[in-house]
Amino acid sequence: MTGRTSEASRASFTAHAEQAQTPTAALFRPMVALFLGLAALTAALLALDWLLSAERFAVQRIRFEGEFRHVTQPELDAAVREVARGNILLLDLAAVRRAVESLPWVYSASVRRRWPQDLDVRFTEQRLIARWGEDAWVNQGDRVVRVRGADLPRDLPRLDGPEGAQALVRERFEAFGRILTASGRKLERLTLTPRRSWRLDLDTGLTLVLDREVPERKLERFARAYARGFAREAQRMKQVDLRYTNGFAVQWRDARPIPGMKGG
Repeated sequence: MTGRTSEASRASFTAHAEQAQTPTAALFRPMVALFLGLAALTAALLALDWLLSAERFAVQRIRFEGEFRHVTQPELDAAVREVARGNILLLDLAAVRRAVESLPWVYSASVRRRWPQDLDVRFTEQRLIARWGEDAWVNQGDRVVRVRGADLPRDLPRLDGPEGAQALVRERFEAFGRILTASGRKLERLTLTPRRSWRLDLDTGLTLVLDREVPERKLERFARAYARGFAREAQRMKQVDLRYTNGFAVQWRDARPIPGMKGG
């Protein structure tokens, strides 16, 4: 009887002790977890600070890939000198790209990191497809650019018009040029005037004027008339106004009309 009582007392004491420890353990475990989390976060922040410090992982080398026909290595180096330095992981690649594209002869550029501390820069040079006005050019993206060089092309089409109309003028130059080529003439310059009329300068010195209303059809009508007889007097014609619905008006250089010749 005494033994059973003693065992019961010990069991009761143990249960009370475990119940007393439970609140303490429940409070201790979150505190340990919080401490470990803060320690890990601190270690991560210290590692990140070390990794991103300006003197570490600095850009070591920049590789440029491109045609190098009009763009030079010194120009590229100078363009990126201020933006391509410091920690490569913090480098603003878009700023480097913009710096390269700021060079007059660069059409586009792309930049990427090469592990661990190098940069690769690829660029495409401007491809000039036409003159624009007196001192500019149209590039392969139909954008107006101003470039200089000793080997600028001299046989490109000459276009002119309001800023932003490059694509429209180029497209019309190609369409009008095909019509005139079929009649044996060459379109050398096309101008879109502020009033949205077209001025076409041909290889013979003749100027044609068109409006916005079906200009191709009116030009085709003139091309047929030119092939039938006007070609004989091409050197005497100064300007032909094609803006009429059923004909055109010819301005002669000597103001002396040719018998039997009229537009239509």
